[in-house]
Amino acid sequence: MIRNFAVVGPGQATRERLTAALAAAPDMAVYRIGRGADPLPVSATFDPADQPGCRSLLDWFERGAPSGAVLLVDDWALCFEQDPELDRTVEWIAAFGPSRGVQVVVTARKWADLPDRLRRHFHGEPTDFLGLHGIEADLGDMWQRDDLKAAVGVDERGWPVDVQVEIGGAVHRGTPEQLQSSLLGLMATHSADYLQYLFIDGSGSGVFDPLAFASQVTHTLTPAADDATVLRLLDALAGELGRRQEIVHNAGKFRNLADYREAVRNGAPLDPIADLMICVDGAEALFSREPLFGQHLLTAMRAGRVLGMHVLYSGGIPQTPYELPEWPLATPTYDLAEMLELLPHATGGGVAHEIMLPPLGHDGTLLTLDMLPPGALGVVDKPYEHRRDLLVPDFTTELRHGAIVGAPGTGKSTTLRTLATVLGDLSAYQLLDGPGEPLDPQRHIVVTARTWDQVPPFIRDSLAFGIELRLDDPNTSLINARSASHVPHLPGIGLSVRDKTAVQIALP
Repeated sequence: MIRNFAVVGPGQATRERLTAALAAAPDMAVYRIGRGADPLPVSATFDPADQPGCRSLLDWFERGAPSGAVLLVDDWALCFEQDPELDRTVEWIAAFGPSRGVQVVVTARKWADLPDRLRRHFHGEPTDFLGLHGIEADLGDMWQRDDLKAAVGVDERGWPVDVQVEIGGAVHRGTPEQLQSSLLGLMATHSADYLQYLFIDGSGSGVFDPLAFASQVTHTLTPAADDATVLRLLDALAGELGRRQEIVHNAGKFRNLADYREAVRNGAPLDPIADLMICVDGAEALFSREPLFGQHLLTAMRAGRVLGMHVLYSGGIPQTPYELPEWPLATPTYDLAEMLELLPHATGGGVAHEIMLPPLGHDGTLLTLDMLPPGALGVVDKPYEHRRDLLVPDFTTELRHGAIVGAPGTGKSTTLRTLATVLGDLSAYQLLDGPGEPLDPQRHIVVTARTWDQVPPFIRDSLAFGIELRLDDPNTSLINARSASHVPHLPGIGLSVRDKTAVQIALP
């Protein structure tokens, strides 16, 4: 069947495609206009710089183009630049040529080079994944887009199907390969300055695993994560929403992220803020494990275009208060697996904002006092703020005392020694390893105990320094039972009563 088609992609890739096609039909009569480097065999050439070139092409077509002939327009942008009327001429030949056995083939570096008026007469053909996304073979022009738009694949005629990230919330009902192709296309064209990703695999499908390498991915949550990590991510999401609100509204009282970005483009000395796409596969399993996730994601969707947070559901769609638009579906390009292997080795793309730091003590690295500035005895985990602060004791006339509570082997005595080292002059302090010793109310008192019931009430009511390590019974926590149950069985890891979050105490 005779048909017109446009081959789009890097120059070398289009040349290889044409060479293979012509080699398969050696008797084909090819008439060329454009750059036409060897080894492409041609029967005749037309000079695109020739002013009457359009008339020559039409005369060729009307008076003598043989059946089975191919008109090759090699490098559309080059030819059109030299002959601005070329699109009308080629449109005419493309419209009536197939009925006469004449085919038109066009090559282009980018889809945008091809006029819309030609597209209805052509089948598109990307040479590869890079060609589909307008990326040169040397990868030098990757991550250059700022419009949050990318191809997710091709339609039945071979033309790109695009997605525009301005969704707030959406659903993807296609195959895992379609989802991966869509996300990889966005990753290959947009740096972390414009678009970042949070992957949440609720059911263990592994759909995001091949994409987790990308520097634009801020975190990947799988069912293997423990409950404490799940709660940390909830805190981190809430903090991310607050962070964006503060930046956008306080930096210049902007209405939304679009206004903020416009100020950045106009030279305002502001840090870039990327959109965040939260991709959730298997939401029902996720919500069953932690119901609070549903409300957090709904809040993120409502932030949508104003703050640049979006939620994309796949692999089972949860109930929401409003209908979500569907992510466009398309056929992935044939070399998706190849690109998944190639792109991790390409440099660039920026680095995503670290929305969730690893939990304290996760890697087994010991924290020592010489790793901290003077006056600090540990670090405080702040998952909501996406950071860690120093833990500094602060005894006052109102908050006079302290307590270190935990089960045996959790590091109570070591924490007390670290505190003594940091305080230095202990003349105003009474540090007691155990709750049953004589107390001097004229000094700041710090005691260790196995339970909070063993700590004298006057100390509990005036805590300047309260550390809750792993407890025998989390239900006896002074903070809350759920947080206490997630304290790991690691010496020196616990909760700060003042900050209501995790702490790690340094070794003295």
